[in-house]
Order: sequence, then C-alpha cells, then structure tokens
Amino acid sequence: MNNWQALGSLNDIFREQARASPDRPVLCTADGTVHYTLGELDKITDALATLFIRSFKCRRGSSVAIFMEKSPEYVVAYIAALKAGGAYLPLDISYPKPLLEAVLKESNPAVVCTKETFRPNLQGADPTSVFVFDEAWKERLPDDVNVKDLPEVTQDDLAYIVYSSGTTGKPKGIQCPHRGAVLSYDFRFQHYPYEEDDRVACNVFFVWEMFRPILRGTRMYIIPDDVIYDPPALCAMLEKNQITRILFTPSLLEAVLDTQSADTIRRAFKSFRLVWLCGEVVTTVLLKRIVKTLPWVRVVNLYSVSECHDVAVCDLSDWYRAMEVEAQGQGQTMGKYSPVGKLIPGVQVAILDNNMNRLPIGMPGEIYVGGPTLAMGYLNRPEINQVRFIQTPSSLKDELGPRLYRTGDWGYLLADGHLEICGRCDTMVKIRGYSIEIQAIESTLLLSPSVLSCAVISIGAEGDDKQLAAYVVLKGQITRKDLRAELKRRLPFYMVPSFFVFLDRLPVLPASSKVDKKALPPVDVQRDMVEASALPTTRTERRLVAVWSEVLGLPTIDIQESFFDLGGHSLLAARLLQKVSDEFGTVLSVRDLFSFPTVTSFARLLEGDGRESPVDSIDLRREVDMHDMKDNVMDLHLRAFWRSTVWENRFMRACVFLTGATGFLGSFLLRDLLRYSKVRVVCLVRESATESINERLNSTLAKYQLLDPWMKQQMAERVSVVAGDVALVQLGLKDEDYQLLSYDIDIVIHAAAYVNLIYPYQALHGVNVLGTHNVLDFCHKNKVKPLHYISTDAVIPYGSRDVAETDSLDNVWKKLSDGYAQTKWVAEQLVTRSQRRGLPTIIYRMGNLAGEADTGNWNPQDFTYLLLYGCAATGYYPTVNWSVEMTPVDFISRFISTVATQHFCANVGKTYNLMQTVRPDWTTVIDWIRSCGYDLREECYASWSERIGSAMASGPKNENLSLLHRLLDVLVRNESFFAQQPTYRRENTDALLAELGWSYPLVTEKQVNVWLKALTKQGNFPPPTAMSGAGLRGKVCVVTGASEGIGESIAFALAVDGGANVVVAARQQQKLQNLCERIKEAGGEAIAVSCDVTKREQTGALVRQAILQFGKVDILVNCAGVMYYTLMSKCQEDQWAQQIDVNCHGTMNCIGAVLPHMIERKAGHIVNITSDAGRKAFPGLSVYSGTKFFIEGMSSGLRKEMVQYGIRVTNIQPGDVATQLAARSTDQEARQLYDGTLGDARVLDTEDVSRAVVYALSQPAHVAINEILIEPTTAPT
Repeated sequence: MNNWQALGSLNDIFREQARASPDRPVLCTADGTVHYTLGELDKITDALATLFIRSFKCRRGSSVAIFMEKSPEYVVAYIAALKAGGAYLPLDISYPKPLLEAVLKESNPAVVCTKETFRPNLQGADPTSVFVFDEAWKERLPDDVNVKDLPEVTQDDLAYIVYSSGTTGKPKGIQCPHRGAVLSYDFRFQHYPYEEDDRVACNVFFVWEMFRPILRGTRMYIIPDDVIYDPPALCAMLEKNQITRILFTPSLLEAVLDTQSADTIRRAFKSFRLVWLCGEVVTTVLLKRIVKTLPWVRVVNLYSVSECHDVAVCDLSDWYRAMEVEAQGQGQTMGKYSPVGKLIPGVQVAILDNNMNRLPIGMPGEIYVGGPTLAMGYLNRPEINQVRFIQTPSSLKDELGPRLYRTGDWGYLLADGHLEICGRCDTMVKIRGYSIEIQAIESTLLLSPSVLSCAVISIGAEGDDKQLAAYVVLKGQITRKDLRAELKRRLPFYMVPSFFVFLDRLPVLPASSKVDKKALPPVDVQRDMVEASALPTTRTERRLVAVWSEVLGLPTIDIQESFFDLGGHSLLAARLLQKVSDEFGTVLSVRDLFSFPTVTSFARLLEGDGRESPVDSIDLRREVDMHDMKDNVMDLHLRAFWRSTVWENRFMRACVFLTGATGFLGSFLLRDLLRYSKVRVVCLVRESATESINERLNSTLAKYQLLDPWMKQQMAERVSVVAGDVALVQLGLKDEDYQLLSYDIDIVIHAAAYVNLIYPYQALHGVNVLGTHNVLDFCHKNKVKPLHYISTDAVIPYGSRDVAETDSLDNVWKKLSDGYAQTKWVAEQLVTRSQRRGLPTIIYRMGNLAGEADTGNWNPQDFTYLLLYGCAATGYYPTVNWSVEMTPVDFISRFISTVATQHFCANVGKTYNLMQTVRPDWTTVIDWIRSCGYDLREECYASWSERIGSAMASGPKNENLSLLHRLLDVLVRNESFFAQQPTYRRENTDALLAELGWSYPLVTEKQVNVWLKALTKQGNFPPPTAMSGAGLRGKVCVVTGASEGIGESIAFALAVDGGANVVVAARQQQKLQNLCERIKEAGGEAIAVSCDVTKREQTGALVRQAILQFGKVDILVNCAGVMYYTLMSKCQEDQWAQQIDVNCHGTMNCIGAVLPHMIERKAGHIVNITSDAGRKAFPGLSVYSGTKFFIEGMSSGLRKEMVQYGIRVTNIQPGDVATQLAARSTDQEARQLYDGTLGDARVLDTEDVSRAVVYALSQPAHVAINEILIEPTTAPT
C-alpha cells in the first residue's frame, strides 16, 4: 500500500488534523477576521452534517449543492457535505437560470445550500431541499450530535461533482472520488510543505485549493468574488493579510502585473513564498516577467485536468533560470511555452497513436491519463463516458490500470519523465491553401440541435480538387442548405463542407468505439451537395450553373445559394462576369452580381424579370433590431468596471484587442498604441491561403513603411496575433481562446471594416454589421471591456450641413444609398444602443484619411488619392465644385490611441467627428499640385471621366486607374456628387484637442507638396511632367556637393527620374554611399567618389574616375559651395577665404577638369548652381554675393566661347532654400537680421531646384536655357 492510501478519506485527514491542533485558526476573511479555529470548524461541520442526514436524507453517494458567494459558510457547507457522506457540488452564482435549472435537474442534490440573497434564483429547486444560511442558521443545528452516527467514507466514495461545459456547450458533471484529492495532497504536502506561519489566499473553491491548507492547520483567507478580479483591491488584501501563497490563472496574475505599479506589486507580494499557476498555458514571456518582478517568489506550474486531477508539476523558477543560462550560452531564445513538468508519482500517462498503440519517448501523440486520480465519469452521460473514459488496451492494463481518460491534448514524454504539451490533437488537413482542423468542424456541427453525431473528412486529390465532406446522423429535420447556413455563422467559408451525407449511424471500430472513417460511404456529388429542389429547372439556370461550376471549381451548384457564400470573391466575380458576357452577350457589373447573387435571381435578371434589386428594399431599422444586443445586461460587471477606473492609468498598461490591424488605419493604430503607451496588443487577423497571420500583419506594416527595427522589437515583446474573423460567431476563435481573451482583454478597438464604395449592403453585411454585433458580444463577455468604435462620415447623408457630434442619426437611414454607408450606419446604431444600456464606448467618425504627414504613406484604395493620381497620370483635372478633406492618418491614429489609453473616463459616451471643417477648394489643391511641377489642364467632368476610361483601356494595365474608373462609374456618376459632400461641427473634438494642446491639422500647400514628393519617390504616384528627364537616359553626369541638400536632390532626380548614370562627389563619403544605395533602390545608377573641389588633383581624379566607369562625361553640375551670413564689420576673414576657395576656385577646378573632354567630343552641358545673390548683392552675404557674381560673369563669357564646340552653360539662381547651408553660419546676429529661412514664410524645397536642373538639361539640342531664376513667391529680388 502506498503512503497516500493509508491516509484514508479527506474526512479522515481532516479529523486527524483537528485532533492534533484544534486551536489553530484556519478560516479567515479578507478583512483579517478569524471565523473558525480548526476545532470550531470540526464541531460545527459535524452538526451541519448531522442536519443534512436527518432533515434532508443525505447519504453516501448523494450530493450537496452550494449556491452562494465565496464565504466562511461556503467552507462549512463543503466540509459538512463530505462528513454526511455526500459530494460537494459547486453552483456558480453567475449561472444563467436555464443552466442552473438544468444542472439541478440532472444532479438531483439532496440539499441545496444558499443564502437569502440567492434564494430567489432557486425557484426550480424543491423548497424542502433548500438550506439557507441566514442569521439564525446556527440555531437550527442539532445539539445531540454523535460523530459515530456519521457514515464511514472511503477513498472510493464520491467527493465532489464539478460541471464543465466542454466542447459541445452542454454542461457535464464530472464525478470525482476522494482518492484523487488525497493522492494530490500527499504529494504536495511532501514536496511543497507549509511553513508554520504560512497564510494562503483562496478563491478557486474546488477541493484541491480550498481544503488543502485547512488539512494542515494553515490559515486560509477567502478572497471575495468582487476582489479576485479587481487588481487594486486584490493587492490591498494580499498586503494587509501578509499572504504567503496563492493560486493564480496566468491571465489573472498578468492582469495584476499590467495594472499595478511596481511599488504596489512589491508591497502586495512582499510576504509571498510560492505562487501556483494553473488552468492555462504559461508563456515564457509571462514567466520571465514574473521571475524578474518577483525574484523571491517560487513559481510552480500545475497541469491539472478536472477529469483526472493533478497530472504533472514543474518548478518554473528553477527551470527558467537554468534555461536562461543555457539559452544565453548557446545564443538561442527560449520556446514560447513553459513546461508542465514531471508526472506526479502514482499518475500514469501514456502517449498513444490513433490505433491505441503506445508511442516511443519523444514522439508526439494524444495524451491519455490513468491511475488512481481518475474521475468516476460524467454524471448520466454514458455515451460520452464511452468516448472519454475508455478501457485500457489489454497490453497496457498491467502498467496503466483498467481505465484511461482521453484528454484531447497533444504531447510527448521525455526520457527524464517530463511531459511536454504541444496543443490539441485536432486532425489537420490542407484545403485550397488553408490549414483546417477537422475536429473544429465536427464540434461546430454538434452545436446544431438537429445533429446527433458526425464525422468530417477531406476527399479528392491534393490541391484544388480537395474538398470537405460531412457525414451527419440527424436527430431532427434539417436540409443541407440550412445546416450549411448554421455553419457559415460560426466557421470561415473554407471550413464549411461542400458535401453533407446524411446517415442513420456512423460506422465504428469495435476495439476502440472510434468512428471508422475508412468505412464511410462515398460521396454522391449531386445528392450530397444540394437538395433536389435546389437544382436548375430552366435553360438559363442550367447555363448559369455550368458557368458557376467552372469558375468556382464545384461539381454542382445550389441555385438558391449566394455566389459569395459558395466561396466566390471579387477576383472570381470578374471571371464569372466575363464568362457570362461570353455566354449571354450581356455586360453586367459586380454590383449586379452582389444584388442578384444566386443563380435563380441572376437568371431572372438576364431574362429581364429582376431589375428591381433586393438592395432597394432593405429596411435598415429592422436590421438594427435584428442584430441588437438586447440581452446583454451586466449591472454587476459594470459596477466592477467603473470601480476599477478610479485608477485610469491602468489603461496605459492595458491589454488591447485590435481588429482591422491589417487595414490602413489599423496598422497606424497598432504603431501608435505601442509608441504612446505601454499596452499589450492582441491583433485579430483573418487567415489567408498564402500567408500566415503574422506574415499578413507584417506585410501590411512593411507596405506602409512602419516595420522599422524599433517596431519589430515592440511587436516581438508586446504584440500577439490570433487567427479569427469578426464576421463569425465568437470572432472565429476557439472556445478556450475566446474565453481566455474575454477575461484578459481590457480595451477593444474595433477598426475592422470592409470598405468598398461600390458593393451593396449584402456584400458588406458580414464584416461591417455581423462583425460589430460579434465585437459587442465580446465586449460584454465575462467582464466589461470598453469599446472604441471606428465609424465613418459615410453614415451622414450627402447634402447634410453642420452635423454635430451630438446630433441623432437615428432617422437618416433612408437617405443612405450605398452599401458601405448603410452597413456602417447599422453598425453605429448597434454601438449606440449598447452604449445606452451602459457599455462604455467612444465612437470615432472618420472623414477622408490621407497619407501620413511626414512619409506620405497613403491607402492605395482611397478615393481622393485615386482622383489625384488620375489627374497626374492624364495631365488633366475635372472642373468640379468640391471642398477637399484630407486628414493625415497618423493624426487620427495618435488621437484614438491617446484617448483610449490616457483620457477614456472623461470622454466615455462621446462621439468624435474626425474631419476637417476648414478645407481648400478643388481648384486650390490643383494649383498646389501644379506648384509641384505638374502641368495640369482643366476639362469638364464628363470629358475627364471618359479620359480616365480611355487611359485605362488603351494603356498598360494600371490598377489605380481601373479602380478609379469603377468608382467614377458606380459611385460618382456625375459632378453633382462633389457638391453634396456633408459639412460638420466638431465641438467634442475641438474641446479635447484644446485640453491636449493639439490643433486639428489643415490641408496646406506644404503638406500636399510633402505627400506628392514622398509618393513619387515611393513609385506610388506619377512624377511631375517637368521632371520627365527626356533625353537624359544613359547620359553621364558628375554632380559635386552631392552629399546633402540641393546637390543630393539633383543627383537623385537625374538618376531616378532622368535615367542618367550619375557620379556623386563630395567630401562626406558615407553620405554619398547612402545616396547611391537610395538611388539604386529606386532603380537608378550611381557611383560615389570622394572629392574636395578646392584640390585640383582631386577634381582631375574625379573626372578620370567617371570616364573610367562610364566612358565619358556629358554633364557637369557644379553644386559644391559654402555660404556664411556675416557682417563685414566683424572681419571674419577665414570664412571669407573659405567661400572664395570653394565657390570660385572649386567651380573653376571642376570646369577645368571636364572641359578638355567636352571640347574634344564637341558636346556637353555645364550647370552652375549660383544664387539670386549673384544677380543682386544682399546684406549679410557680401562675400557670398561676390563669389556668385564671379560665377555669373565667368559663365557669361564661357557660354559665348563654347558655342563653337556645342557646349551649353546654364546658371540656376535659387533664392532661399530649405537646407542646412545657412545653419552653419557662426555670426548669429547677421543671420537673425538677414536670413529669410528663419521666418514662417514658405521657402523653396531642394526638389524645386532639381526640377529646374532637369528641365534645363532635358531641352533639345537647338534650345539653350542659359539662366533660371527660381525664388519663393513671397521673396522676389
């Protein structure tokens, strides 16, 4: 007999300890009050057990339900139940009424213990079986208690029944005997013994936590229900009572660490010796944080399963430190998850394959547990018991015992006895590029009330022919179409089976009672995919079915199913419409397909009997009513939430759930949440057939140039990505992931939306309406999670004027014409209704989002961007009456992230109109674009729209022009669209901006210039017509002073826009190398040569290197120069000399080096960058002006002499330019007096000068551009 077997039942261990130390206080409340010593607890539970037996007929094998908050009475009831021979049955006070009634009906407890507060919830219970812990409950206890009358209980008797919903959603009662708890206690008492002064805090009132300290006479402190999930209150309680041990779920401990200051954590955990972690996987990221924050605390991980009690345990503190040393020594990182450790002695674990054969050490398989800790089984569930509690294969019975529990976990054993968990053992298949868990589909099918049992397999060859087939045993009437519809609400389209085979029963393997999938009958393609009533009946329908089958790759089509529900998408839609055009000679649009998405309706459209689209008849109010979260009332959770917001800074370290992170705004929101707060972010990302979810997110961030080294580090440390879909039930997450996140998440930012200005309501309904419905449901789940909802100005009808943030939009729905506006209006109404019922929300209405202010990164599908692109690509713009709204995306993302993490409480319930109220008109924007070098001509809107269509049809394929053409055709239609844009007021927004010290950004000429330059450099926008660089391709250009400023810009323009081979010269070699790399990345060719132009031998070497590399020199651009503001009275002779040396001698050295070659070839072009100061002397720049006068005079003579050799000489004379040239002046007095770049007036950009150079160099041979004076508009000479 093992030591634990000699201990007897839990009752025996308790009595022995009570006799040994009756005066030890063991049961305490959060305020520190001692309610019972061990002897007092022994005496009162004897009396209550006697009452249970006499008054409620409690006996061995019966159960005692406990329905109350965690309290001393809860403990008394539990121990009394055991002493009466019964089993403890916990009933959570949050159970909904139907669940509570179902559990009571199935378990049929002898007595239900409760308190007055909860008595009304027990209307379904027999009144004679209810015992109420009221103020007089002790007076009802018998006085004549005889312990000998209490039943003898063995380790094989039932100790507790725990209900678990499991994968089917139907609650299962797990019946557990005394022996499992006894074995676990004995192991823990030996390996993790209590010290004399230990104090244990408990809220998890299952037997393995609540009873354990009491059985050793150790103080157990009850954590109230309203404290356990309130980190400030929990920390205060731990500190006050000097707690030394506790069990946390990892997510709860993480929440405490997230929300409390380091000082609070130190004080609360000062007395701690040991923390148990149980119930969830422990990530190494969290473990590292715990070990670093609480280095004096021992951290122990426990792998425990309700059906088989404790299985394995690991001291994570020791493991982490050992692994940290090993990882550092080998230059590696630790894995993602912490181990669960060594098996507890007496617990048997086997890793088996699908044929119940034992797998060798190190090979993964399904984990089966045997031994004395196994539960008796599920209460009244013989069919599930046969599947989960199986008979041990005969070859393993001697070692593992007669029964095994099938955990459903996937893992392997190591040679040292450690158990590693890999995950769930769901079968994976690959369908059209998607990895699919077969068991996830099966468990979802079983949620249908019409399905009794099922099996799912993949059929067909690998690749596009592979499809899913579901074999279903029904217990009710349902069609394949309706069953498919149920699955579509819960699963992504690629996980919905193509075929449904209805069977009377599933074939099983006799040995294991598992489904014998090899014995499943073959699929009948016609019968098992659609009902007979869904087959085509007319000639048009049959022709359409043939086309749809070919495009979708399906053997047959349900004529009443939507094209898009069958797996169609926008690319397949284009193919379908082309084939329909070939087959029927009719041209239809994607919008027609969305409006008539089934074969039946599309056939009516082709036959001329379906022109009235169902879109036109949508009642949006009814849509709101249908999707409203009316049942989500959460008063208790709301009170807890608002109590926690006293510490508003908790949101700075919150866990944020972000949808839409792979969108334009969402990617910037992710960046700014990480940049301006200390939050952790969980991103919900839809799976793709071609990219993993992490790859999808990273490629989006890279697309907008957000994935720099800092961002990569933050992503690794603070961002996790989960696969899901907002349009699906539970956001497409697994049950355990959904439950975990519903507790772990503190803030939800819902930025996911299907933005399409062409598609109708039905096409956008899934993501925009159902998605918002599902996000709202998530916000209410388990704890309140405030919602930051990203809405749009599209919910405001065209033509509206001065719409305030407080104006009701309840009745504007009839004025909304496009599907995007309609779906977003319904979604915003759903958020508003939840807000009125108490959900903390803030609504942000987006206007038109433009590119990032500094980088120009812009959404390539934005209408305004496409309109500007169309103008630049064609050289024409439409004459329309339009005020243009372009708010930089980074302003919006910073505003939302700041409000969400720092200013939530003061602004909850508000709506923000995030749109510019002061906007430039269209003609002003065109003038600004022209100032960037674009030669644009005006024409009427109709002609311009036709021009876009012609450019799209006749030129090379251009996605931007194609999308613009579709938008103009479907959305805009005529120029009146532009004049009807709504106007807004921003009282809420402006008030908050004033508080923050911010201002709403305006569209300015400077901003437009920054955007266009950046977009052009990225290759996302046509270059200015003046920078075409005609005739420069292949020319060899030497540019001096190219390390920065004007010279850098000229070199880049010549190489990238002109296609010239450029030799860049300056003294700063590293800057030249960086410029060459940038040029090469943009598709240009350049080499770098270090050169000091004041040294004649170096300028000669520069030209020789150019000839050696490229064979000739066609163009010399003299840009090297220095400029110092200085008053002549200060006699700064060194600076005088330097300006003369570089500006005069340097220019002559370069000309002297190149001129002989040009004369020999009788061709060439010399460009000198002089200055407007070379035409007119400026105070403060006397010497500089003199050097430029020299260049002007010299150039004039040179120009005339070189005519006979075909060599042209051009002087570019810039005014004030935004460079660092003037900043090097040491005479600050002179600079303050005369430097025009120090004021607010707009000065030239370097690109303004480089455009002039390219223009001069691009002229035909008979044209000479001798001088170009280029100055700011506000500062002519």
